[in-house]
Amino acid sequence: EVEVLPGRRITADSVRNADILLVRSITAVNSELLAASKVRFVGTATIGFEHVDTEYLQKNNIAFASASGSNANSVAEYVVAALLSVGKKHKIELTGKSIGIIGVGNCGGRVAQKCAALGMKVFLNDPPLQRQTNDPKYLPVERLFECDFITLHTPLTFEGLDRSFHLADAKFFESLKAGCVFINTSRGGVVETPALKKTIISGK
Repeated sequence: EVEVLPGRRITADSVRNADILLVRSITAVNSELLAASKVRFVGTATIGFEHVDTEYLQKNNIAFASASGSNANSVAEYVVAALLSVGKKHKIELTGKSIGIIGVGNCGGRVAQKCAALGMKVFLNDPPLQRQTNDPKYLPVERLFECDFITLHTPLTFEGLDRSFHLADAKFFESLKAGCVFINTSRGGVVETPALKKTIISGK
């Protein structure tokens, strides 16, 4: 038996007798939703899963899966299309231009490959990967601020060493070179919207 509900109408009562729960990002999956339920598996049809309390699921032996990487190539193609569109509109030859990629996972890695194929100079920033691999190709974010383009591909996290909430804040935008083209395909919360708006209005 399958019951389909809009994300905002999924409640503790509606999942009480469910064995499996499939959601998207609009549904908060936590103890409040699941405590009185029979749910043993939660799946989210999204790459990010900040709406899911994975610690609660783990503690209660509830299996979990996300769609990590499922649309990575589509995201990379979107970024390339955006670059080509900007290039055409402003008569910018992309070959030889520099692009800074923040977050080099499923999406960012593909963006890097495609931009290199366009003849762009690619600069990478990914602190977790840098710590894991000690590879010098992963640069401090400050090294990317002189790039002609900056694109974000990070998960949205609210705490910890790699907290990304409002990663692109006022200081971030102030540090970018004048005329830099900024692209964000991460969650909206990675960008401090008022700071972005102020930067756009300033004409930088």
